[in-house]
Amino acid sequence: MKKLLILFLLASVMLSMCSGCTVEKTVESAQAVTVLKVIKPNYISDFTQNIAEFNEANPDIQVKFIDAPTSTEKRHQLYVSALSGKDSSIDIYWINDEWTKEFAEQKYIKALDGEILLDNSRYIIDAQERFSVNDSFYAMPVGMDTDVIFYRSDKIHNVPETWDGIINLCRNSDFGLPIKLGLTTSDIQDMMYNIIEIKEAMGISYAETLNLYKEFIEEYKDIENYTDTIAAFKIGSAAMLMGNSSLWKKLNGDTSAVKGNIMVASLPNKNQFVRSYALAINSNSKNQEAAIRFLDFMNGKEQQRRLSRDTSLIPIIRELYDDEMILDANPHVKGIKQSVQNSSSFATVSINGENLKKLEEALIKFFNNECQIASYPEVSQLGLLSEKDDRYYLQSTDGMNLAYLAFNFQKPLMQNKTIRQAISQSLN
Repeated sequence: MKKLLILFLLASVMLSMCSGCTVEKTVESAQAVTVLKVIKPNYISDFTQNIAEFNEANPDIQVKFIDAPTSTEKRHQLYVSALSGKDSSIDIYWINDEWTKEFAEQKYIKALDGEILLDNSRYIIDAQERFSVNDSFYAMPVGMDTDVIFYRSDKIHNVPETWDGIINLCRNSDFGLPIKLGLTTSDIQDMMYNIIEIKEAMGISYAETLNLYKEFIEEYKDIENYTDTIAAFKIGSAAMLMGNSSLWKKLNGDTSAVKGNIMVASLPNKNQFVRSYALAINSNSKNQEAAIRFLDFMNGKEQQRRLSRDTSLIPIIRELYDDEMILDANPHVKGIKQSVQNSSSFATVSINGENLKKLEEALIKFFNNECQIASYPEVSQLGLLSEKDDRYYLQSTDGMNLAYLAFNFQKPLMQNKTIRQAISQSLN
């Protein structure tokens, strides 16, 4: 009996030890799985099929998406706040090409040289130029977006090929449905890019462009049940909408009242702006090896093919513009190929830092009619203010200004009195 009891006790101890081993291995196994966090705009779907395939090939990595604001301005602020604070909770950032230089110079993102192969010849635009700084590239391209005009094919048979024609159509339409010439005023940064696009295309002043932009924003707000410009188009309260081409999937969703009656036309711009997107690795990420594996996976043609299909993003790989799967899901892609090839990046628009902040504040006040008198405007604003219209005028008077010219005597050339006198007299 004692022998049986001892054997029973030994068996219980061994079972307990095995149970402990099992728990320990489970913990170790759980710890071995790296959770890779990717932040992206909330209007970009989670590209589920790509993630499922990646997880199958990489069982030690679990990808988790974090949604960032739709607004370009708010997303940039969120990114900079996290990255400047050396936050490591996000491993991969979905970035706009116009942010590459800033993020690289601030060392927010990791250089990918020698980690990811960037074959620039496969892309329809110069991706290396857009995502490289000082001969190092910092982000792996995944797609593009550009403004187009969505229109109701049951109301409009052909969109005019000039802005004047489009505006005339909107002002004199006989079906009472207005056009929206830009994005909502909640995204001030994208709104500025819209204004620049229209100004350059029409060859008019900033004052005229602002008046035009504001006219159609106000007209949209008169729509019954207005919530935002996209919703107004979806419920059938507008005939035309200027917006990102990636809105195609959303506008044609099951809840859209105009599904099946939407066509796309390229903007009549002399110089089309196209925004490129890429995935960049946080310099402070603790999972950089896993992040590199994910970027390398997403660099594949099949992965980018699915991404374009599922998100309505314009393909960045040239070969995909004739892909049947993409064209079935996004038939507008082929029609804008030409404008994409001849496009420019928003990074070429020289608006940044304090100038950007001042322009944003000025636009907000302008559209809200908050500013009646402004003294000592910035020199950069004089061109706009000199274009008089019914709402404001510019009054100026001569004043006194005292300025100094300093020469650096540590430079041998500046030690020459004759050269200093020549420079001074030429500026007098």
